Amino acid sequence: MNEITINVEGVDFTYPDGHHVLKNVNCAIRKGEKVALIGPNGAGKSTFMSLLNGVSIPTQGRVSISGLEVCKENFVQIRRKVGIVFQDPDDQLFCPTVFDDVAFGPLNLGLPKDEIKQRVKEALETVGLEGFDERSSFHLSFGERKRLALATVLSYQPDVLVFDEPSTNMDPLNRRKLITWLQQSNRTMLLCTHDLDIALDVCDRCLVLSDGHFVADDEARTILNDKQLLEKNNLELPLALMTHELLLEKLRTGQMSSEEKHIIEKFLHAHRHTHGPNGQEHIHIHFHGHEHEHLHDDAVPDDHMHSDTDAEIVWSEDGHHHHSHPNHTDKDKT
Repeated sequence: MNEITINVEGVDFTYPDGHHVLKNVNCAIRKGEKVALIGPNGAGKSTFMSLLNGVSIPTQGRVSISGLEVCKENFVQIRRKVGIVFQDPDDQLFCPTVFDDVAFGPLNLGLPKDEIKQRVKEALETVGLEGFDERSSFHLSFGERKRLALATVLSYQPDVLVFDEPSTNMDPLNRRKLITWLQQSNRTMLLCTHDLDIALDVCDRCLVLSDGHFVADDEARTILNDKQLLEKNNLELPLALMTHELLLEKLRTGQMSSEEKHIIEKFLHAHRHTHGPNGQEHIHIHFHGHEHEHLHDDAVPDDHMHSDTDAEIVWSEDGHHHHSHPNHTDKDKT
């Protein structure tokens, strides 16, 4: 079992004005886990994030990173272990050139000049800003500055990456590049975000923070598909799941032409199944990989999910949406 990288034990936090933000918060995040921290505005997410590298110190309780307590005596070591990428990149860009901003961290680690150059080169390539070395950080677009802020953290190679709204104001192409990089990275990550689609794409686990304490802690797919839980905490289903839900409803009601129906079913990669002697039908939607063969012409070896017209979606350990039906047989009717 992986070692615990982030450990939060019985943490309370109260601001000087008496506002009690976090209330007996506990969680453990293991090495290599990618965790989404979600919740309504004012829930305490930014405060929780600030506790991880000593920007804030708990009023009560203990925070540790790889067994090292987050306290004044350990700030230098902690801040080498935990890199925070802020929502506003201008909060961490202050040098005259892109190279200087990215080199700042390695320089303060006392690394040799050649290694600093190599780290800057690798960090800029990772975020798609190679060749920007001599440009002014303040003349870049917001999206470019956002990527540069990530590079400034990557260059000193922290064990833990913490993101505050990583996809805010990013254009679709660079948002997709960021998601791909996050998916491929093996670092321990915490994504504090209202973008639940990026949480669904990247994270294995999800923490829901509301009114200063965690109200849910489970697999990301389980929580992000729980419409009732999300709405109770002023959140909505990820757009990808909401779109599928809306299109499914159109298929169920049948309020469309046959051509429109065909387009939607093709988009969802849907076909119908029947179950048992009563001929119960349901829509079968694909987007998670599996090995069984399909009996229809439009089969695509993509990921898929299963969704019944009369049952709730349930995620299984293999990443599928499953439903328990006796005598399940596939009969393509599309």
